[in-house]
Amino acid sequence: MPTSRAASRASSQARTAILAELKEDHKRVKKAYRDFQKLDAEADPESCEALVHQVLDDLSVHAAIEEELFYPAARGAIAEESLVDEAEVEHESVHALIEQLHGMTPQDDKYVARFTVLCEYVLHHVKEEEGEMFPLLEKARLDWEALAAEMSARRQALTAAGPLEEGDDMSEDGPTASHSASRRS
Repeated sequence: MPTSRAASRASSQARTAILAELKEDHKRVKKAYRDFQKLDAEADPESCEALVHQVLDDLSVHAAIEEELFYPAARGAIAEESLVDEAEVEHESVHALIEQLHGMTPQDDKYVARFTVLCEYVLHHVKEEEGEMFPLLEKARLDWEALAAEMSARRQALTAAGPLEEGDDMSEDGPTASHSASRRS
């Protein structure tokens, strides 16, 4: 049986790994947005569209993990449940923009504007999450090891399933064709 010090160290390492992985997801979106701003959608629509679709896929996986596992754990661990409520509402808007972008190409009116708004919205969300929620969670008592294992398994299942398309359902077993509104429940 592990000592309480060893268990505490393992829990601390799991917490650090979870938050670091979520922050790494955030960094990828920030970098992609900077890269997108350097592109000319008219001159290089293929590169533009490839970058946008990669971000949409990354955001869909990230959002599913947070919505299904991370936010429910956070809700029970911090007193400021309004932070979780706000994050979930922000995700609803992100999903709407993702769905709209999935049905567009760089030649469509407002494609660039819609992706820009999505990224700026995500950057705002990231600032609040990393600046307000994560510090509270660093002090929270959770089964961090179990949460880390669940999040890792879920990420693996989602990424193994391949790119997400409009209308995919983020079920426990991976994306399946269904009503996209079920992702938001």
